[in-house]
Parts: sequence; C-alpha cells; structure tokens
Amino acid sequence: MSIDRTKYLDEAEVKQLRTVTEAQAIVDLRAGRVNGPLAWMVVDIALSTGLRVSEIAALTVENVNLKRGSLTVHRAKKRRQSGPETLAIGKELVDHLRAYLTWRSARVSDLGLPATKGPLFVGGRGALTAQGLQRIWKSAVKRAGLPKELSIHCARHTIAVALLKRTGNLRQVQKQLGHSSPAITANMYADVSFEDMQQGVSGLYATA
Repeated sequence: MSIDRTKYLDEAEVKQLRTVTEAQAIVDLRAGRVNGPLAWMVVDIALSTGLRVSEIAALTVENVNLKRGSLTVHRAKKRRQSGPETLAIGKELVDHLRAYLTWRSARVSDLGLPATKGPLFVGGRGALTAQGLQRIWKSAVKRAGLPKELSIHCARHTIAVALLKRTGNLRQVQKQLGHSSPAITANMYADVSFEDMQQGVSGLYATA
C-alpha cells in the first residue's frame, strides 16, 4: 500500500506554500501584525519535522535546544510510555526558531507571560490548541492557492515521502515520524511514489 497522492504535498506545492507564507510573514512583521510570523513558524515546523498536530501544540520553549539543533518531543501515540524523544532538526529550522523565539519573547512580554518558558505557540488568549494550529495551517494553504483538502496532517506524510525519496532509509523515516514499528512505516511509504509512477509512464512510447 502507498500513501494517497491527495494526502501529501509535492515539491512544487511545498515551495508554493513556504514561499507565500514566508512572504506574508515578512509583510506582517514589518506592520506589527501577529498572524504572518505565527503562520510561517507553524508551516515550517510542520513541514520540517513531521510531528502530529497535537505534538506541535504540546511544544514549549524549553523543548527547543538551539545549540544542539533538537526538539524534545512527547509522542502522542506511543503504546508504551518511554518518555520524551529527542528529535534532530535541520539548520534552516534552527535559524527560523531562533528568530521566532526572539519575536515571541517580545510579544509574550506584552501579554504578561514569561518570555523564556511556556508554550511555543501563543495566541491572543494563551497557548494555541491543535485546533488553532489547524486553522492557521488551513488559512496558509488557502492563501497559497493550494487544494483545501491539504490538512496539517498532510505535512507529516509530505516529509515522510520526501525523506524516504532522499535517503532511502526506512528506519530514519520511522524514527522521524515516531512510529512504533518499522512495519507501519513500510506499509504506508515503502511503495513506489505517485511521482515516480507518473515519470515512468510519461513519454513511454515517444519516438527517439
């Protein structure tokens, strides 16, 4: 079984979403608006980590280790309670988180909240819930002109497809997603991707 093509973003869609969302963040940042910088961080962390939306909502400032380039993650669907995991993150996300935390610090101080601890994502009324993050994602997808069925969970499938294609390492994909068994990962992602199938049949009978 392979993952349904409607459940993940291809490379062009990822670029479109990231480009439009980052551009809006720059505009809003200059205008002193909150929505853009918040949406850009939500989109980037979802696409760069593959965390479930509940796991993203549970992140705190203390979970971010900029020096080591890692996040401490409390997995949502572990059969056995084995404690938090340390998830490696790329340099680009580290740089984005560093800038975001500086922005967040100034913002939450105005709200009377501690700057160096607490939920990573804060709205006007406090910590953003999974539902709040989903709404932010949907608005970003709409602004980017992408299909509305691309939920925030699609970011999880997206990084799995991209990571497997880049590394060919099913075990790495399993650890990235926090699956309890390699069989679960293999069952969903080890098949030929839609893009590979499409590339294979394109120009199949074209003459030289």
